[in-house]
Amino acid sequence: MQTAIQKIGDTHLLITPDGKPLPHKDSGSPVLHILPELFNPYREIGLSHITLVTATLAPHDSTSPVSVSVLPKDVVIRQPYPSASYCVAGTSARKMGWEVPIDLDAPPRWLDLKWEVQLPSDSGQETLAIHHRFVLEFNLTQQGRVFSMDQTSTFYDQNARSISFIKREDATPEFTKGDESFIAYRQSHIHGLSFHQTLNLNSCAWSDLICTGIEDLVLERDIEPATQFTTYKEAHHNNACCEILAADLYNAIRLAREVIVPEEATYFNDSEQHPAIKFICQWWNDLAPDPATRIAAQIQIDVRIADDNLYWSGMSEKTPWPIDGEWRAKSRNACARWDEYVLIEFAQSKTANFYNAHSFQVFNVVGQDFWSGDGVPCEEAKTWDFAREGLEALRSFPERFPVAWEKLKAAL
Repeated sequence: MQTAIQKIGDTHLLITPDGKPLPHKDSGSPVLHILPELFNPYREIGLSHITLVTATLAPHDSTSPVSVSVLPKDVVIRQPYPSASYCVAGTSARKMGWEVPIDLDAPPRWLDLKWEVQLPSDSGQETLAIHHRFVLEFNLTQQGRVFSMDQTSTFYDQNARSISFIKREDATPEFTKGDESFIAYRQSHIHGLSFHQTLNLNSCAWSDLICTGIEDLVLERDIEPATQFTTYKEAHHNNACCEILAADLYNAIRLAREVIVPEEATYFNDSEQHPAIKFICQWWNDLAPDPATRIAAQIQIDVRIADDNLYWSGMSEKTPWPIDGEWRAKSRNACARWDEYVLIEFAQSKTANFYNAHSFQVFNVVGQDFWSGDGVPCEEAKTWDFAREGLEALRSFPERFPVAWEKLKAAL
């Protein structure tokens, strides 16, 4: 089940796909929901290199460093969000943290977390220790009895996000949100980092939290890939007007991985000019059955993983969508497929599309919506590199879709 957030007045609700709020769910007594998160955008550092070593609470009357461990015995580190850059500690039965009971007459003073990260061999340092102290303030409301660190995940919450970092410079304003209590500093004597912040937590219900929807969220990396498909084959075929040869798709992926564009390059922010994008769009512009659609300048990729009714997008943070959706028929003449695995949608250049003062629309080659957005100034939207998502989908194809990649190579 996919969920979304909807604001009604001053209340933010989790909304199910059919537009209904999630059923109200609260705790029977006050609890602190501990949600340790580590931001790790570095591909060379995998989950096996990350450990949450300690989690301790300082008692209300503590005047010394005596603290109580609240680290579960079965703590597990996962990547539960669509973005794999966010590592979250939970338990064997629960992705998103854990809870501990609290006495609001004598609440804990602070929470201390310690992470250890095994660094790459060329970093000059074996292990990075990361200490994070959260000074806790509790505000009981009529909304519920849950005090959750997940409260900080929303842009409208005034607390800095309760996330630890592997590099101090990663703690950008996107995370700190102007919270003056957030402090980051190096600990030279242990070659580590320390973070300190105050969390002003308002109580809520479990059903108010984003993490409630994440618990049941299924991601592509959680799925056991199918080696052959027996269902929705006809629907997949009907979503495309032609088929691309394995060699042509392979060469587009190869170019995306071999031609690395340095950030200072003049066309770095215009991936329509990248050789991989130009190659695959030229294939379409030479061979598309309808000559009127031979105006491609960018692409998007959808891939089947399991033997079910879902495509998984080449866009890393986009949710899957049904293979047999009726809207697919409108874009059939903008799509090519490869075998039973891949659907490629071709789109017009960003320069050939619609922009006004505060919205934009980028169209595929048959005039259907490809990208759109509201509340974005026209001049800003015109600078966006829409084609970069398609380029990244090609570049990361072997890692994200290994079964399809092996099938593609075998078909050459």
